[in-house]
Amino acid sequence: MNIHKKVTLIILCVTAGMMYYLAGIIFNPLIVWTALPLYLSYWFINSAVASNSDKKLFAGYGFMLFSVLFSIFYHFTWYLDWQGTKTSSSSSALIFIWLPLYSVVLGFVGYGIGTFTAMLYQRSR
Repeated sequence: MNIHKKVTLIILCVTAGMMYYLAGIIFNPLIVWTALPLYLSYWFINSAVASNSDKKLFAGYGFMLFSVLFSIFYHFTWYLDWQGTKTSSSSSALIFIWLPLYSVVLGFVGYGIGTFTAMLYQRSR
């Protein structure tokens, strides 16, 4: 197994565990939906490794960095109830329905930044 696949798999498994723990629910079937950015990150990096493309690899890591950091940040704010994130409204948990979509959008921002970084890297090489 390629080193990028191993590193990505470890990062994403630890992130999924953190997201599950920070949600604070013992039985959480929504974790399958909430982990959407993790699946996409793994898919982007796997396809980059299969195509042996540095540009796609940078883009995949950019996607993973932005989407995973945003997801973990929001899960931490929920867990710590920062500024009433969890307790301010009876419907505040509905954010977990939209959170994966927000994370994916930010992930594509990271994808673009990763692609740009790859172009700069290839020019300097």
